[in-house]
Amino acid sequence: MKKQFIFFILSLAVIAGKSNATVYNGVCGEHLTWSYDTETAHMTIEGYGVLKNTVDSLWWNKQVLQASSWATSYKTYYPYNSCKTISLPEGLTGFSGATFKDWWNLTACEIPDGVTKIPANMFENCYKLKEVQLPNSVDTVGQYVFANCTTMVKCDLGKGVKYIGQMAFENCYRLTSVRWSDCLEVIDGSIFDGQPEAYDPNDVATIPLQDTLFFPATFRSNKQISWCLHNSPVIVWNAKNPPTSSSVFYNLYDYWKGDFIFGPDVEFVPASLCRWTRQKKVELPEGCKWIGQGAFMGNSLLETVLLPSTLTAIHQEAFRSCTKIKHITIPEKVKAINSSVFNGCSALRRVEIPDSVSTIGDNAFSGCPNLDSIVLPKELTMIGGSAFTGIKLQDSLVIPDKVVSIGTNAFENWSALKELSIGKNVVLIGNNAFKGDSAVTHITVWAATPPAVSEGTLADIPDSTLLSVLPDSRKLYRQHPYWGRFRMNDTPDSAMIQRTVTVDAAETTADFTWPTDSAAHSYQIDIYKDGTVFCKLTLGSRGQLLAINFSAPSRRVPMNNADDNQPYTLSFKVTGLDAASRYNYVLSSLDESGTPIHVYIGAFATTGYPGTLQEGGDAIIPTPPVIPSNPEASATPTSVDFIGTCEEENGKIFRNGQIIIRRGDAEYSIQGNQLK
Repeated sequence: MKKQFIFFILSLAVIAGKSNATVYNGVCGEHLTWSYDTETAHMTIEGYGVLKNTVDSLWWNKQVLQASSWATSYKTYYPYNSCKTISLPEGLTGFSGATFKDWWNLTACEIPDGVTKIPANMFENCYKLKEVQLPNSVDTVGQYVFANCTTMVKCDLGKGVKYIGQMAFENCYRLTSVRWSDCLEVIDGSIFDGQPEAYDPNDVATIPLQDTLFFPATFRSNKQISWCLHNSPVIVWNAKNPPTSSSVFYNLYDYWKGDFIFGPDVEFVPASLCRWTRQKKVELPEGCKWIGQGAFMGNSLLETVLLPSTLTAIHQEAFRSCTKIKHITIPEKVKAINSSVFNGCSALRRVEIPDSVSTIGDNAFSGCPNLDSIVLPKELTMIGGSAFTGIKLQDSLVIPDKVVSIGTNAFENWSALKELSIGKNVVLIGNNAFKGDSAVTHITVWAATPPAVSEGTLADIPDSTLLSVLPDSRKLYRQHPYWGRFRMNDTPDSAMIQRTVTVDAAETTADFTWPTDSAAHSYQIDIYKDGTVFCKLTLGSRGQLLAINFSAPSRRVPMNNADDNQPYTLSFKVTGLDAASRYNYVLSSLDESGTPIHVYIGAFATTGYPGTLQEGGDAIIPTPPVIPSNPEASATPTSVDFIGTCEEENGKIFRNGQIIIRRGDAEYSIQGNQLK
């Protein structure tokens, strides 16, 4: 094996030489001896085994201390060594302690291959060391090993180092190059801490590193390593499985302005990893799945954030107070934007939230006044308190239909907000949710029952604001103590009158809602699954169940509770459906003779269905109703199916996916939305 050396090279000092050389010697291990030449200031150690710091060894030998002009104080010899170079034998296997600590004039030392550990404080206070290279056999570098090596500019720790102790390079403020192995596992604390003799707090290059600091896939330490005063140009973080909570680069912002790169092996970003750093760009690799709490919090220079398609979670405060981010796109697999994720991102103007997001936590976008366009996702169910407080630019807001609750102060101080639409499933709106939104002129609420609000929820919205609600719900809103103070038109808003069938499907149920027909004597719902009739329902003019025919007799359909007054819409819940299934339906309003007045066709799927529908969700809005051009030729369907081939079976006719209606000898097809 090729012998490798470590060289400690010092700037030469002018020392008055002795006229006569003196050689001293002694024992420094069980099988090791030493000799020291005062003229050459060179020490030679011979033998094999562990170098020990014993009473017979050099560093406690009175003659050598005196010959080397070591100072004395309090009757104890203190080290002030004139030794410049040391030769170590190939048989050396290790050191017993801080062997060369305080050897102030040491310039070079050859450490043989085979040594595995450099003990703590080994070369502490070796002020004239400039370059260090360890053999590849070394796997451990102890704490304070090179502390106060104030002239060292280069250190290569070899290819085998797995552990570096804390403060290993404390006060090495001229260090320009540090290299460690690709198998590094632990840095046990801040290794570059300290300050120079002439410390300037405005000097960001206190430790002017020129090397890339590479943290390999094996790295797993969770201790801070960059409280340090260094200014490396690039930091590469490629740790694959570090602790989930790691403030490794915490507070690097005071002195560092380099580039931070995430390597391809990164699977997650630990909590607080880069908190209060000063990187300008964050680009996470494909394969990264989540970002920990406070990972980039307080990064005042961060402008660009690129997130991978594999990301599924962004935890609390991940980008809080990153005051220069202007645009961010949330990947489609993310299900929640947790509390304070973008809180205080004051420059943020545009955020793209995918429909997959179902929860937006407290303060998620609080303190982002410059957001100019927020489109809330279709799958959103909960909006946290103060989630969007203080947004100044957006003049309209649509709360999606699946939202159930809106937290306190959620949309407080939207100074430009004029149009507000609230989805049909909202049941609770927290106190002060719209506090300060005094520019609102029109509110549309699609919820049949007025959402629960407190006195302060709507207090700052003017009484003159126009309130539009479902026609069937006007009386409830007029009688409400807080909703009732707003202005309503004498007749229902035409946009609020339902003109299509909607189907809200769950795991085994489907809620049908459709517009009433004043001339309708009854309604018929035919539901099909896999080309066969699943059930047929006949409903009265108020939506009450008159007849039912299920393919499976054990299935049950509950009665619809219809208002005695003629409603604008009717609804009916079908239960006993199969989970993860696709269905087609035909809903017809029939006159007294059974002739269709309006025909609605469409499809829906219960929860878990692996395919996609045209509208891409469980609930779809079918095509608008059409009055047949020849009502007398129209008939109630007696056999209907949807398939893609042409065949005839049991009196049913199917042609290329069209709906064929047969009555007697006559055949009718639904082309587009009309009976032909």
